[in-house]
Amino acid sequence: MKIVVAGGRDEADFLIGLLLMGKHKLITVNEDMNYCEHLAAVHDDISVIYGDPCKEYVMEDAGIRGCDIVIALREKDADNLEICQMAKRLFAVKKTVCTVRNPKNVEIFELLGVDRAISATYMLAHYIEQASVVEDLVKVMPLENQRVLVNEIRVMSDCPAVGQKIADMRLPFNTIISCIIRDSEVAVPNGQSKIMAGDRLVVMTTPESQKEAVKAIIGSEENEK
Repeated sequence: MKIVVAGGRDEADFLIGLLLMGKHKLITVNEDMNYCEHLAAVHDDISVIYGDPCKEYVMEDAGIRGCDIVIALREKDADNLEICQMAKRLFAVKKTVCTVRNPKNVEIFELLGVDRAISATYMLAHYIEQASVVEDLVKVMPLENQRVLVNEIRVMSDCPAVGQKIADMRLPFNTIISCIIRDSEVAVPNGQSKIMAGDRLVVMTTPESQKEAVKAIIGSEENEK
């Protein structure tokens, strides 16, 4: 499949790594020059385009016409909607997927033509709805021929992650912290978010990276509660 990843950083790294394992042809479009240089240095087998994916001429130059999927990962929900609608209307892209910060936008965006709008908060709300408590949450979801593990990990006071910013943590490749549950609040973190004792982290990783991810957060699997 020919897949376009528009915008993003940590999420883009995670997806690119997984999709490359599936032997897909990838095009990345990002307006962060430093990140484009990073991608070009790390991956020889993807097309890296520097530019704003919300701009029609940038996407035209990137060669996205007729691609199978466009995945929009910009921070602003409105940008992701614009990218998805442009991809379908102007470039005949078959399927569009985007992330949204505001969970209320999931159903709205899908009504507006986005094939799949994904909100970590929205997904988590459905997990909670289906379980009496958020306790020892471990899900396995198929992604092509690979698996993505979604784990909820409780951070105790003696865990090495306490007090660290996510950007400073030594998380393995193909691992992201997608949600922080703190008391009754649910937050979608970024690299500057700090981990605190008592947090519950929703962590996405691969089976191969799971043990190393757990070790980076809590020290050892035996400490996981």
